[in-house]
Amino acid sequence: MTSPTKADYRRMHDEENAEFSSYLHSLKADDWERPSLCEGWRVRDVVGHILYGNELKLWTLPLRLARYGFSSDKSGKAYSIARAEGRSTDQLLHDFDTREAWAGTCKVFPPKLVLVDRLVHHQDIRRALGQPRVIPAVRLAAALDATPTLGSVFGAKARTTGLRLQASDLDWSWGGGAVVEGPGEALLMAMLGRRAALDDLSGDGLDAFAARV
Repeated sequence: MTSPTKADYRRMHDEENAEFSSYLHSLKADDWERPSLCEGWRVRDVVGHILYGNELKLWTLPLRLARYGFSSDKSGKAYSIARAEGRSTDQLLHDFDTREAWAGTCKVFPPKLVLVDRLVHHQDIRRALGQPRVIPAVRLAAALDATPTLGSVFGAKARTTGLRLQASDLDWSWGGGAVVEGPGEALLMAMLGRRAALDDLSGDGLDAFAARV
């Protein structure tokens, strides 16, 4: 299969974003207050994170980071929660649907990174709420291919070094060494640090992989 272009990644992101929106509109009121797979984040905070990233004025980023000891994790978590706090579900849905999807950090990050980020946060909510879906195979394979190539952004490269990841439900594999096998979605989530996905995986490389997740 030909490697996706930047335009392909942008198109797949927009498709993922539309499906994410439809899913958010289907949630019950109390679902928004339930925890997601992101530690310390409710479902509404995950949505706040996406809105914060799209709305961020890049020139304000150094000051925002400085307030939290130049920790991008601490800064991002605080501002994402603040973006969701005090806003109704209807307000968050309206903002999600009307925001400029390729603004803020999405304007400067590679499209493949933006696709991976959007997809994993969609799954952060679905998995936490016990509401799985079938991700289109082409989109999932593109995200799987992209994730280990993103350097230290998500930590996937370090987690997969010396291992062979093999999807059981689509024609995809990565790397070489002891095998970690399972559904493509579970491999993606585990590469991105979601330990909940490890239960869906197997293979002689699983223990080594799990120690890195």
